[in-house]
Amino acid sequence: MFVKQFVLLVCFLLCVLESTRLADSNVKHHKKRRARFRRREFIQEEVQKTMSNYMTSMKGEITDIILDEMISYYNDQQMKLFDLENEVVKMKNSSLPVRNVNVTFNELVVQMTKQERTFALNISFMENKVKNLTNMINVLLNELQMKPAQRAKPLISVKRNLDVNELPTDCDDVLRQQSPSTSEGIFRIKPRSSTESFEVKCIFENNVTGWTVIQRRFNGTVDFYRGWNDYKTGFGDVQMEFWLGNDKIHQLTKQGEYALRIDLKPWDASILIAEYGQFRLENENEKYKLSVSNFLANISTAGDSLSSSWDNANGASFSTFDHDFDNLFYDNCAQIYHGAWWFTNCFQSHLNGLYVRTPLALQNTARNGLQWNTYALHHSMQETTMRIRRQTPLEMH
Repeated sequence: MFVKQFVLLVCFLLCVLESTRLADSNVKHHKKRRARFRRREFIQEEVQKTMSNYMTSMKGEITDIILDEMISYYNDQQMKLFDLENEVVKMKNSSLPVRNVNVTFNELVVQMTKQERTFALNISFMENKVKNLTNMINVLLNELQMKPAQRAKPLISVKRNLDVNELPTDCDDVLRQQSPSTSEGIFRIKPRSSTESFEVKCIFENNVTGWTVIQRRFNGTVDFYRGWNDYKTGFGDVQMEFWLGNDKIHQLTKQGEYALRIDLKPWDASILIAEYGQFRLENENEKYKLSVSNFLANISTAGDSLSSSWDNANGASFSTFDHDFDNLFYDNCAQIYHGAWWFTNCFQSHLNGLYVRTPLALQNTARNGLQWNTYALHHSMQETTMRIRRQTPLEMH
């Protein structure tokens, strides 16, 4: 009896040991399979990456080889045509009978025609060859890009960044790069103290003067009743109505001595001008203080409404409805007259006001609108343009 129980116990222990061994074997086998799987994924990723780089470089190499072949072929054909032309010239200068010369000449013409046709066919063949190879490489690259493990980067053409010193500093610099027939346009400039370039509208006069436009109004499509930050950075479209921006105007005018010209178009008259020999705008810390003087009365037709003795805006700070720096302690000129300007008490001029259309513009008793009081006290202009030009060489900073 005891022997039978002992045999059963031994059998049970053997079964337990065997099952433990099999379990350990399965775990080890599973770990080995997982490691092999991870290595295979890593190898696949590296292969795909290598294929992508190789195909990208191969595309450029194949294109270079084909281009070299085409250039060599072109040169060879050119030499053949050159030789044929020399033969023709020799024949013309030879003393052969006219009949023989004509026969030989005709044969050469036929030969040249055949060569030209062959040349054209070979060019077409090589162009198709380049196109087909390019398509094949693009297909392979697209297939690689579809793989989740590694996406191939698309080929891009790198544009050379122009050195900052190559950009003009204002429209006077732009003028030197234009043909004499150019009268105006939109150009990119970069004043010396500016960290970024920006677009401006340039007006060229007599191929001598380059004006940089800082304000333009003519149809009322842009709202000029804006806050300090808008006037700081600028708004509108330089091809339509706009304010260039006080920061940009400051960066321009700190480069040297600048003149200001204001073009005014009333509703009932032709264009008038007011020109000042000195114009400058200080920085934001100084509230974009205006420096304007030297009114050129001999060429101005609109009168002086910026630096006149009865209301001189020279030295005035710029004001908006949210930054009131006018000379009135009890009112806000920018808020009352719906605009922004170098207000005093409140103004003799205000070209950033509400755009008023005729006939109200002719009798605007509220004094809203684009005002230039030396022309008419209650007349809102139909069009205004403010532009500046450099009068002295650029200052070194």
